[in-house]
Amino acid sequence: MENQEIILITRADDMGYTHTGNLAILDSMRYGIIKSAAMLVIASWFEEAAEIARAHPSLCFGVHLGIIGEWRGYRWRPVLPYSAVRTLVDEDGFLHRSPDEFWSHNPDITELEKEFRAQIDLAKKKGVKVDYLDTHYIMPYDSKLRPVVERISKEYCIPVSCLLGERELDDFGIYSPAPEEKEKVLVNLLENLQPGVHLLIAHPGYPSIENDALIHSAPRDVQTLGVGKNRAAETLAYTSPRIRRIVEERGIKLLSYREFCGR
Repeated sequence: MENQEIILITRADDMGYTHTGNLAILDSMRYGIIKSAAMLVIASWFEEAAEIARAHPSLCFGVHLGIIGEWRGYRWRPVLPYSAVRTLVDEDGFLHRSPDEFWSHNPDITELEKEFRAQIDLAKKKGVKVDYLDTHYIMPYDSKLRPVVERISKEYCIPVSCLLGERELDDFGIYSPAPEEKEKVLVNLLENLQPGVHLLIAHPGYPSIENDALIHSAPRDVQTLGVGKNRAAETLAYTSPRIRRIVEERGIKLLSYREFCGR
């Protein structure tokens, strides 16, 4: 890769979290600038996410390794029987709601690794070509998590997002800016992007009753205007003709993890 190239890896997270989320992620990949999407195998709409991946083999999909379920009243369980991973779950077998809560219960790292492997294996069993891995809520370079994901990456020969030398851009969409400002902020980000390998992490969605029913368990992360409205604004930005025009005019090279890793 030439030093003067502006390379942007675009990655959508949380595929499988809701039906309308799946639709928005697919539209952001087909009609917008998003080139990779990772699915939460633990989430309720994973089966549909896997079906979408099977139907679109030319697109790049990964597994969003999840051990946290952050939504109030919308709980997720591990893939493995929770009796087999007791240190990863609460007394009712649900995943913990934050990294602090998770680590405070002294999880067994062996159980964590088994669960992550089970998530990858289930995705592959459902016909997903797993092009990359990333992690949900806890970043893979966390000192406790990194050895686990690096071992799994080596054994499965699957790269891990954020561990490949990419420069992760500032959080663009989840909590700020306001919905009506998201496209303008993305325009400014792309217009000022410098040569190098960058990573944009996205959370597309559509306005819906189900998405707006999602309320974060951490008070500081509650989206007062609704998750649906915020994530829909992201989707509009990623599929905006103005955004696509800036990418073309600036010669920004959009890559998926499949292309980035030469797989």
